[in-house]
Amino acid sequence: MNTDELNALEATLAFFDTCDDVVTEFSSGHSSDESSHSVHNMSAETITDVAVGLLTNSSNPRGHVSAAAEEIVRVKAKLEVPGRNRSRDLQKLELLQLRVEAEALQQRVEELQFLNGDIENPLTALITDTSSWSQRSDEIRRGAWQGMAKRQKKLRKEAESENKQLRGLVESQLKTVKTLKRLFYKQGMAKINPGLSRGLNASIISDGPSQEYKVLEKLSRNLNDLFSDTDSVFESNGLRAISSPFLQVNKQPLSAANTRIDFLKCDVLPFEYRTVAKIFADKMASNFESEEDKHIPSNLKENVVARATTLELEQLKIQFRFTGYKYAEVKREVIVLSGQNKLLEAFGVAVDGIRYQEKSWCILSEMSPGVCLIQLCISVTLEAKPLVDGRRGFVNKLCELLAGFKQDMFDSVQQEVERDLLRAS
Repeated sequence: MNTDELNALEATLAFFDTCDDVVTEFSSGHSSDESSHSVHNMSAETITDVAVGLLTNSSNPRGHVSAAAEEIVRVKAKLEVPGRNRSRDLQKLELLQLRVEAEALQQRVEELQFLNGDIENPLTALITDTSSWSQRSDEIRRGAWQGMAKRQKKLRKEAESENKQLRGLVESQLKTVKTLKRLFYKQGMAKINPGLSRGLNASIISDGPSQEYKVLEKLSRNLNDLFSDTDSVFESNGLRAISSPFLQVNKQPLSAANTRIDFLKCDVLPFEYRTVAKIFADKMASNFESEEDKHIPSNLKENVVARATTLELEQLKIQFRFTGYKYAEVKREVIVLSGQNKLLEAFGVAVDGIRYQEKSWCILSEMSPGVCLIQLCISVTLEAKPLVDGRRGFVNKLCELLAGFKQDMFDSVQQEVERDLLRAS
């Protein structure tokens, strides 16, 4: 074999060796890529152990060494075959041995450079990537905890709002229960003591037709003015802001002969306010009927409630002339009364010139569905002109009797209304 043929043979062997190196490096690189998918599932300790093992085994590259050793064995076996071209096999064997020695030297150089710190360990980058992934995982976990905390805060606020509403409902129910207890107590007391409360016994005396019916017509014309003054009156006496059971009597001397009495009351009934207002109006129209009512003009009785009555009480005898009307509004109904009355007897003695004017407002409104709020204001102005000085005590006593009489009258009517409502329910 001449020199040209040997050069061509060496070039051919070098080409095949280069292809083998590329295939081997691709195989090792592909296997390392596949193994990298499971690195993120390892802990830091596991990664460190793997790194140490790789560093320990890096001095023995089994991929290239095993392939070269097997090739050397095959070439040596070919040399023993008789009749072959031994020069080519010997040349290939020498090239393989040189390649193994070169790879060993290259591996040794890399180990020395790594120990001296001249090159970066590829496993360090792997550990760094794993640490950054762990940090991102911590951030995701922290964000999840923050979201759970915000949701918990929102749920807590909603629960507090619901608890507040429930507390309001419970308080409302307790008020209703107290009202029912008081109503049942009043019902029991009414059965024990039927009729008017506080031993008030009234007898109706007919006066017959008289000129005083003109007074009723005049009073009926003033009802609209009284109704228009409802809100201002309740605002001035402070009764508009009260929505719980309340009772108060105020007496105020206006002059030596005039005294003003204000009877203020609030109450709650567990019934629908329109039904309560209707029964109150019916009681106002039916109570204290007398023969003289028959002489009241029919056109007046069709428009308003008009009464002309004389009552004899235990210590008083009073001549009543009053008119009334029920006004219906949104969420409330208002009953107004206007009266011009005369005191005939006091403590068994006939008196003359003692009169009192009466203005009454009764608002029945809806406190809550099925619960009626009653707000009552009765304003009485007593005029006692013929009384001389030094008889102020007598006037005060009359004021006390009138205030007690008004309270007894309204309590009696309210008890009858409650009994009718209970029978109807």
